[in-house]
Amino acid sequence: MFAMVFVLLGSLMIVPMLSYASVVLKSGQTQSAKADRAEAVRGALRVALADPGKLYTACDGSGLTVAHGLASPDLGVPVHTECTTVGFKPELNPDDLRTAMTTTMAGALPPLGTEGAPYANSGNANPDLWIADSTNASTGYKIFLPYLPTHALTHPATGGYMMPTWAGNCRVFFPGTYDAPVNISDNTPTFFTSGVYYFENTVTFGPGANVVVGDGAIEGCTSSAEAAFYAINAPSQINVSGIGGTFIFGAAGRLVITDNGTANGPSVKFNSRLVDPTDVGYKVSQGVSIVSVNGVGVSSSSSNELNMPGLIHVPKSLTETNPGDANAPVDAASTSYKPSTLIPTVAPALPPSPIVDIQLTGTSTSTVYVPGYVGVPQGTVSVQIGAAAGGGKSVQLLGGVLAAQVLQSADLPALNQLGIINRVVQQTFKLVAETTSGTPKMVSIAIVQINDFGEAAINSWVTTTG
Repeated sequence: MFAMVFVLLGSLMIVPMLSYASVVLKSGQTQSAKADRAEAVRGALRVALADPGKLYTACDGSGLTVAHGLASPDLGVPVHTECTTVGFKPELNPDDLRTAMTTTMAGALPPLGTEGAPYANSGNANPDLWIADSTNASTGYKIFLPYLPTHALTHPATGGYMMPTWAGNCRVFFPGTYDAPVNISDNTPTFFTSGVYYFENTVTFGPGANVVVGDGAIEGCTSSAEAAFYAINAPSQINVSGIGGTFIFGAAGRLVITDNGTANGPSVKFNSRLVDPTDVGYKVSQGVSIVSVNGVGVSSSSSNELNMPGLIHVPKSLTETNPGDANAPVDAASTSYKPSTLIPTVAPALPPSPIVDIQLTGTSTSTVYVPGYVGVPQGTVSVQIGAAAGGGKSVQLLGGVLAAQVLQSADLPALNQLGIINRVVQQTFKLVAETTSGTPKMVSIAIVQINDFGEAAINSWVTTTG
């Protein structure tokens, strides 16, 4: 009798405990499965966010209702990942768009098909008018006449520097002063590290040249950081600054991009120049890709404005050495710049060589991409395409153009964009990763802003049951 009572009392205690243990076990298994599945969808987004630059490219072109699928890692749980675009930011506010195209020489009209509105007084018989409509800072509806940044006085090798073999076939250049010609006419991938380059002689990117200028959205064969550490016999002063590159042409300096009439065309791509506002001496190169040193030399340390009455009038260049200095900016000639000698001439003298000279006359496939400002107000920009040879050729000067004159051949490249296009430089994406089978259904959602050169910021990130 006593035993039966004991068994009865034990069952009343043990059975509920076993039932409780069973519930706890099942709950633990459910929570474990939920945790595993939650980690799978979070892991899928981490993989997508590991390379923001590639994510920007993969999601570019998606929309609010048009999703782009993304690769999902195998984490033991089937997951689908996709992105949609929920916002974007152009490089400039619409009211801050500078003048798209300006020609300063009397009688020199803007080219047909200019991207954006050209300056109304371009080519006016009075070549003084444009100066009153110019500003030294990029300003909406004004002609941009930027100050020159400081530049390094060191002389890096004009042949560049090779990276070690383990880094791949790659030649690099470093910012500085180049007073001898630079000639790249082979297919060795070439990277100009980020910074300010000053040239007093011809820079030629010839047949087969594959050139990227500066870090940024367009990947080069290496990066500025890797080049600084590993380039063979790199100079002791590398002079790297910001991202992207600015080419400055003084004396007889000019840029020639040519296929030499062959089927082996060059590819020349600049990355947008971005500089930290606190980077004294360089910040005026923000958004500037190609400029000339303007004026006429008087001595080794001084210059005057270029004034040829009835033909052209251009103020001398000034250098922004220190924004906090009461005497800044200063005559560019006093900071080791030499005014460009490639200025217009009066007939019957022969015209000078263009400062920006694009000659793609062969059957090549060629690319010229310059997203920043091109300011050569006393020089010529020339784009010459061979007869019926425009197919496969792309010439884009997208940040605005200021030149004495812009010359174009009758035949144009298949993609011909000279002027200003307010490029989208930042996009906001909604990333969604969700389990596709099993329970519980888990969803992870992140809102992320990504710049075109790969910098990213996560605005929010939540993971919930679906």
